[in-house]
This record gives sequence, structure tokens and C-alpha cells, in this order.
Amino acid sequence: MSAEERRSHLARYPMVPFTPYTLREPAHLPLLPRHGPQRAAPITQYREYALDTAGAAVPLVLGGDLAAVSVALPMAQAHRLPEIAALLRARVGDDLVAAAFGR
Repeated sequence: MSAEERRSHLARYPMVPFTPYTLREPAHLPLLPRHGPQRAAPITQYREYALDTAGAAVPLVLGGDLAAVSVALPMAQAHRLPEIAALLRARVGDDLVAAAFGR
């Protein structure tokens, strides 16, 4: 989203905290590239949506579109999250780009 689209969206749908760790300020949200590499860095979160859960979103830039694949793990396995997110970024990203663009 553009900065204006993001402001408009957040005005209509304010950020609601699910846990004490949930981001509450729009300025703290990670920004994703509008155009750029076919794979952006994974975004990880810990106990932001559910107290016993860690998760990662792997952004995928497919042409002019942005998509994401995500994974969630119990906090007891949170140490595995960076490795799993990197694997998703590499494997799923390649497969989706190949499917979208016939590469």
C-alpha cells in the first residue's frame, strides 16, 4: 500500500492488541518493498498474535503484486523460526515465481 492507502486503511481498521506484545503504533509496522526484489526478508513476530505462538511472514514479490506465505510455531520451537522462514523464502518463492512467470 502507498503511505496514503495505509493511513486510510488504519483509520478504518485501527490496530487492535491481541496480547501485551502486539504492535499498537502504525509507525512500528514493517514496510515491504512496493517494487524490488522477488523475495523480501521474512518478518518475524513473537507472541504478538497469541501468547504461546511465534510466526513469520515471508513476503513474495510476483511481478507487480505482493503476496505472503506464513508459518506459526509454538514458542517452545521459536528457535526454529529463522531457519524455517529462510527455507520457505527460498523454496516457496522459487516455486511461486516459476508458476507465475513460467521460469
